[in-house]
Amino acid sequence: MFKIVKNLTVVFFIVISMLFMITDTKEVVSAVNHAVLLWTTRVFPVLFPFYIITSLAVKFGVAHFIGDLIKPITTTIFKTSSISGFIFFMSLLSGNPSSAILISQLYDDKSITKTEAQHLLNFCVFANPLFIIGSIGYSYFNNSSVGIIVLIAHILANIIIGFILRFSIKTDQREPFSIKIAYQKMAKHKSKNFNSFGETMTGILHNGMNTMFLICSFMIFFNLIIVMFSSSQFITYSYYYLSGFFDLFKINFNTYQSFFAGFFEMTMGADKVVKSDFPIRLAVTFITMIISFGGLSVHSQIQSILLKVKLKYMPFFLSRLAQMIFSGVIAYYIFPIFYNEKTESTFFLSSIKFENKSIVFITLLIFIITLFFTLLNTYKKQLEH
Repeated sequence: MFKIVKNLTVVFFIVISMLFMITDTKEVVSAVNHAVLLWTTRVFPVLFPFYIITSLAVKFGVAHFIGDLIKPITTTIFKTSSISGFIFFMSLLSGNPSSAILISQLYDDKSITKTEAQHLLNFCVFANPLFIIGSIGYSYFNNSSVGIIVLIAHILANIIIGFILRFSIKTDQREPFSIKIAYQKMAKHKSKNFNSFGETMTGILHNGMNTMFLICSFMIFFNLIIVMFSSSQFITYSYYYLSGFFDLFKINFNTYQSFFAGFFEMTMGADKVVKSDFPIRLAVTFITMIISFGGLSVHSQIQSILLKVKLKYMPFFLSRLAQMIFSGVIAYYIFPIFYNEKTESTFFLSSIKFENKSIVFITLLIFIITLFFTLLNTYKKQLEH
């Protein structure tokens, strides 16, 4: 029965999409242009050079050398192998979907196991820092402190998740820190690459361009979906249809519209928040949550890159929900500290204004659900061992 419903849903979606493309050609062309422009100006210039450099780092063993140098930090916090430090910091510097690219390369290179790949993907997912500080801080708010708040909350949320998950993985990290050992690892790994530099570079460029065009395709696809929902007034109708539920948590239409768009594509969700009439503190909190979740566009990009690894999607999805919650709470409470204007400090639910309570209720609810699934997953692993 489920398979029949699934197939009919796919057929219905394809038919509606074809009709939309015929009746609203102008909107379709505009959505494609917007996605390609975003990919050309913001995604490709950052990701493609990163792909080349990190691929060379993996092929010639530099990743192992850097990972061993920062091993004392990462193994203490995350209880993971030394190579995880390289993945964490390079993912942080470059943004999505760099973590998936790195993890895929290292798994293919047999530097990490499938279990390690799944574990690292849970907390090594970041939005590009330049995008957060530049686009969010300067372009949207004309205020660098906003970008700093979002970035700090975004990073701290991942560190918290990584620290929590350290108790669900078993590793043996007794090897002492040594620059000599780090160099020996790099030399040993480099000796495994029998191709010339030219051959290695050709393969990297070929795979890199395929990956970049794949990312562009996903961006176009999800931009088309959002435009279809907007043009058909689906967002408006669905809100009023579910208004009874939303009224319980005091969720207004702007909040629903922003998170609906952000669920598919984070830049569209952030744009909706900025164009709404939210108070600055609440707007920054919402944008932080949307960016931390990433949107299905980023999720699809990561999953497509990791097809060969065949990782489970649910742990990754739950981790993004947890990151969304943690980052939103952190952003809300550090806002008065880093924002360049004075705001009233709050401590707990009783001191939060009534119109802001909805996000707190939702946060607590999702946090409880996420915690339940995390504990359940940990319990299952203990039974297996």
